[in-house]
Amino acid sequence: MIRGTTRVAAVIGWPVEHSRSPQMFEAAFAAAGLDAVMIPIGVPPESLAVVVAALRAMRAIGACVTVPHKLAAAALCDELSDAARAIGAVNCLHVAGDRLVGHNTDCHGFTDGLLAAGFDAAGRRCAILGAGGAARAVAHGLEVAGAAAVDVIARRPQQVAWTAAHPWTAAELRASFARADLVVDATSMGLADGDRDATDAALDALPLDALPAGARVASLVYHHRTILLERARARGHATVDGRGMLLHQGARAFAIWTGAAPPLEAMRRALDAALAPA
Repeated sequence: MIRGTTRVAAVIGWPVEHSRSPQMFEAAFAAAGLDAVMIPIGVPPESLAVVVAALRAMRAIGACVTVPHKLAAAALCDELSDAARAIGAVNCLHVAGDRLVGHNTDCHGFTDGLLAAGFDAAGRRCAILGAGGAARAVAHGLEVAGAAAVDVIARRPQQVAWTAAHPWTAAELRASFARADLVVDATSMGLADGDRDATDAALDALPLDALPAGARVASLVYHHRTILLERARARGHATVDGRGMLLHQGARAFAIWTGAAPPLEAMRRALDAALAPA
């Protein structure tokens, strides 16, 4: 029941209908005994500043920020966390009194998810496919976690300003895979459901046969298993989908907003239920 005392959190994106954050956070608020709700708000880019100003004015708890607003949201903050500043993007807004603080919980949410799946990035060699905002967050998280090396492989490496990216060539892919303990797909290849023809050629060119026997393969996609993960698993590799990252970035946001330990199991159960086939 929503009352006059109920605190409001939001998830803002364009579109936002796909988000499972409301189910996950409302379960967390209930488990923690907090009088709070999360509402999804579809925000076209030209309206972002107005909506963020409204969240500040209403003393909202904060907001999760999703595509395409993570870069623009950073420019609207009074203060950025170290991770948000290093990555240049914000996925979590915290209304802290009169100040709006931008955080990036994606980076550590990714490595938290890896740890929960039994993989510690410290001292490991990692390869990231893609060089967009998601890849940048993953790379930062792996570097902070102590990875020995992080290769970023991009189709247009000359356009990547934040790191020295490797070109997406057969030779570079094979060399990077051969020394990798972890390969992370941070591209859009695994997003589409249904017809898979569009990505088959690109996936067939990935040299999974070059991976060491104990290497893991990860994807940031959480709503279905990607072809890459299916093929890696068929070759005997352990795989990690994006569900752990979604859960743990949300858990870190909950801790930022409330100062309390996140109720992980309640959040996990709600997320699993929200993602279950209808």
